[in-house]
Amino acid sequence: MSKVQALALSFSFAALLSCISLQAQETNVVADGGVFVSEGTLDTYAGTYISQTGSEVRFWRENEALMVQATGQAAWPMRAESETVFMVRELQVKVTFGTNAAGDTDHVVLLMDGRESKAMRRR
Repeated sequence: MSKVQALALSFSFAALLSCISLQAQETNVVADGGVFVSEGTLDTYAGTYISQTGSEVRFWRENEALMVQATGQAAWPMRAESETVFMVRELQVKVTFGTNAAGDTDHVVLLMDGRESKAMRRR
């Protein structure tokens, strides 16, 4: 199984979401073509997120980068496209962090091959 397939399998969720509208945000461009996101913001995304199928994906900050790893798979650095949207360039996977009514990060949405899937943060 390829790394792309393994990550896709880890993110395969039962329900597809409707389109998510992202608000335009002012950002600073960084050297890799991404945007700057503060370490404090990255820390709010750190945690384990679980799909409806029980697959787990872990996010954590490593210095100034956000990392992602599906259970049993390699870890990948993510490039920020905005304050809430990140890309795993090598896998062509986009991850959007979402918040609840209280403003706490409580889920992620994966966009891969034109399909969106959701995983909830483990509490």
